[in-house]
This record gives sequence, structure tokens and C-alpha cells, in this order.
Amino acid sequence: MNNTYNKKNFLLPKSINSMAAYHAKVYEDGTYRFRIHDCITGVCLRGDLNTNEGVQEAYNKAEALIEGLQGFKDFIFQNYINN
Repeated sequence: MNNTYNKKNFLLPKSINSMAAYHAKVYEDGTYRFRIHDCITGVCLRGDLNTNEGVQEAYNKAEALIEGLQGFKDFIFQNYINN
């Protein structure tokens, strides 16, 4: 079984005004990094998937990030796109 993961992508691949990307990586040793960066700054979530607590924390971080991003997306849609 392969427990590694390596996925990255630009958030706006065709933009000439922005360089923003994410990179999610799970290493062979069970540690992970999830990075979100633009051309000025970034954030990196790190953790360890070798314990039940670490797995639950990684899952909870992802859930919280998805919830926050979905709320932001909904706000933009409701206030700027769909008005």
C-alpha cells in the first residue's frame, strides 16, 4: 500500500496578476505538509499521521479549512457575484 501523497496546483493558472498555489504532501515517514502560498506570503500546516491523534488533528484541520473557505466563497458569491 502506498501511503504517500503529492498534489499541487496553481489557484489561478492563467492569471498574469497573481501567483497563488497549494501543495499537499504526505511523506513516506507519515508526516505531512499542506502549503498555501502566493507571491508575498504563505501558510504551512504540518503534522504527523502516525498516531490516531495526529490523524484526527489532520482531518479536523482540513475540515476547518474547508468550512472557512466555503464561507468565504459563499460571501463573495452573495455579495459580489449574485447581486
